[in-house]
Amino acid sequence: MIKFYLEKILRTLKRHGIKITALKSINRANSIYKRYKLKNTRDSDQWSRLKNKFEGKRVFLIGNGPSLNKTPLYLLKNEYTMCFNRFFIIDERINWQPYFYTTTDNVVLSDIVEEVKEVIPKTSYSFFPDIHFRGDNFYDRIGQFENLFWLQQLHGEGFSKELPKIFPGGSVIYEGLQILNFLGFNKIYLIGVDLNYQVHKTAKYLKNKGLDIESQKDDDPNHFDPRYFGKNRKYHQPKDYVIQNVFRNLEYVSGLLPELNIKIINAGYDSKLDYFPRVDFHKVFNLSDESIETLFFECLSKNSDYESIFQFESENDKINSIDNFQPSKENDFYMDLENALKIMNKAVFTHIPIGPYNNKYYFIKRQQLSLECSPETKS
Repeated sequence: MIKFYLEKILRTLKRHGIKITALKSINRANSIYKRYKLKNTRDSDQWSRLKNKFEGKRVFLIGNGPSLNKTPLYLLKNEYTMCFNRFFIIDERINWQPYFYTTTDNVVLSDIVEEVKEVIPKTSYSFFPDIHFRGDNFYDRIGQFENLFWLQQLHGEGFSKELPKIFPGGSVIYEGLQILNFLGFNKIYLIGVDLNYQVHKTAKYLKNKGLDIESQKDDDPNHFDPRYFGKNRKYHQPKDYVIQNVFRNLEYVSGLLPELNIKIINAGYDSKLDYFPRVDFHKVFNLSDESIETLFFECLSKNSDYESIFQFESENDKINSIDNFQPSKENDFYMDLENALKIMNKAVFTHIPIGPYNNKYYFIKRQQLSLECSPETKS
C-alpha cells in the first residue's frame, strides 16, 4: 500500500506539479478523517440484506457513449438496468426508469447534486460515496432516502466483493461492476461503453484543479447528447493516461471473471472495449416484431398524439438528405438511421429523437414551454 501511494504521488507530481500534488494529498487525508467521523452512519444490516438479492439474474450496465443513439433502448423495458451520471437527460426518449443509479466522481456529483435528489426517488436503488476519497462529504449534501445506499470508497487498487467498501477505477463503470457483482447478477451486458473519448477542446481548466474542467458550450463530444456535459458543466478532461487507467482496470476485471462466477458481455456498438465477449444487442432479446413495435410506439406516443407509426409517416416528411438541412425549420420528420446520426447533435436542441426503429429515427418538434422547463436545457 505504501508503494502504491508513493507511485501515485510521483505520477501526480510529474503531471501536475507540486501545488496540485499537495492539494490532492491533503484532500485524501481529509477524506480519511471525515470517514472516521462518519463510521457509524452506514447500516451493515441494510447491505447484508442486499447481498445476492438478484442472484442468477441478468442486468444491463449502460455507459453514456454516443453509441446509445444507435441502440434501441426501448427494448430494455422490464429489464434490470444500471445507469450513471447524467443519463437522466435521455428520459424523454425512453419508456422506463433506471433500476439502479450511481455517480461516484466527486466533480460530476458536486455539479449535479440537486438533480440527483430528483432522480433518486425514480429509481429502485441508488448508490453514492458518503465521503469521497478526494474529501467531498456527500452524506450531508444529498441527504437521506429509503432507497439510497452509501458507498465507502477505498484508497488503493482492487475489486471489492464486500460492499459498502468499494474501489475506484477511473470510471464509474468500474464501481458499477462491483455493485452488480455484490447484488448477485451472474450476467452483465454492457451497452454504451464506447471508451472512444476525445479531449474536450472548448472546455476550460479550473485553476489549481488538475484535470477538472468546465464546459463553455453545449458541444460535449463524448456522450449521447451534446448537452450531457454541456455549457457550465464540470467534469474531468479525458486525457489519454486517464483512459488507459480505465482500460487497465477493466482488463483486470476480465481476469477475475472465473473467480467471480459472472459473465460480462459487450452488447454495445462502436466500443473499443475488447476484454469481454461481444454479442449483437438485438440477439439478446427474444421479442416478436409486434412486441418491438409496441415498445417503440410507447416512446413515440409519450411525446406526441400520434395513434400509430403509420400515421406519423403519412403526415410528416421523410428527409432524405442532410445537405443544407436545418432542423430548427422543420416540424416533425423522420430519417434513415445513417442520416439521423449525422444531424443528431444539432437536431436534439429542437426535436426529441425517438428510435432507432426499423433503421429509422423519428423526430418530434419540441414545444417552447417544455423546452424552457426541461431540466436538461438549464445551463
